[in-house]
Amino acid sequence: MMKKIISSILILLVTILIGVVISNSDSITYNTSMNKFGMSENATVLTTKSKKSINTVVKNLSKKDLPNYQIIFFEKDNPDLAFIYANKKITKVPTISGRYFSINDFDSQIPFAVQGNNAAIKSYKPQSESYIKFHDNYISVIGKIGFSGAELLNQQTLISISPNQKSSHIKLKNVVTVVDGAALATPSSFKSIKKEMKVSSTHRYVPQTRDFRQVTSPDNNKYKIFVILLLLALIFIDVYVLVPLRYDMKKATFKGDLKNNYRNGLLLRYFLYTIIPIVIGYSFIVFTNNIVIVSHTLFNRVVLISMIITAFIGIFQIYYIRRRS
Repeated sequence: MMKKIISSILILLVTILIGVVISNSDSITYNTSMNKFGMSENATVLTTKSKKSINTVVKNLSKKDLPNYQIIFFEKDNPDLAFIYANKKITKVPTISGRYFSINDFDSQIPFAVQGNNAAIKSYKPQSESYIKFHDNYISVIGKIGFSGAELLNQQTLISISPNQKSSHIKLKNVVTVVDGAALATPSSFKSIKKEMKVSSTHRYVPQTRDFRQVTSPDNNKYKIFVILLLLALIFIDVYVLVPLRYDMKKATFKGDLKNNYRNGLLLRYFLYTIIPIVIGYSFIVFTNNIVIVSHTLFNRVVLISMIITAFIGIFQIYYIRRRS
């Protein structure tokens, strides 16, 4: 009896460990995403030598019927400062205080700014509101953004631009232009954006520090291996739980319906010691805030696979012993 209880506790711990491993993997993935300012893996750099101002480009693009997209213009001389425009949909990042941009900010005649909690550009706070000075203009800082470990995000200052703002002196050739969103997946829309900016070449966006070192994150492939090893450990424990049940099955001298009822009873005991701990472990992860999981679909899938494997092992083994005897 004690061995079965210990086995159940081990299964519970393995299930929780699976959640911890997936949570750590999510943290690495999310950290990488935050260093890309929430942009997807498809975010693309548009190389151009055009002398158009970024405001003119935004104004012309806003007149086109394009799917949602977001553009960030990083200053080449000062990549800690960037200008952002979003059409129809905005990709938000974690906000520490205040608020992040809303889609309405990209229609405003007035620019707004958000800054990382360790922004390289310092803000001024003469009264209750903070401001940054940009070319003799003071821009209101509406929020602080940041995420632990996301170096670029924490140092960044983002300024909103809109089609309704007056034209600026900032030229396309002086910025690194990164575009993301559904427009990338539509060839005609992407072609229209490239034509407007007179793009000569494109490549995937890879975040870089000010000295042009590529920002790297720890490899999370090892976590996939950990999940597989934990599933193997779960299978081993399942087999261990079955050992005394199989022994009882071999010793049983029942015939016919009595033997079937006895077999069903053993199977129920097996599920009690194996499936129930998995359900408890899953509930602990899902319904408490101790372990944060972003990839809920992946976690649900792994737990479901665990339960299916556990059930299959029990049903097959007990049925196999019955037939063999």
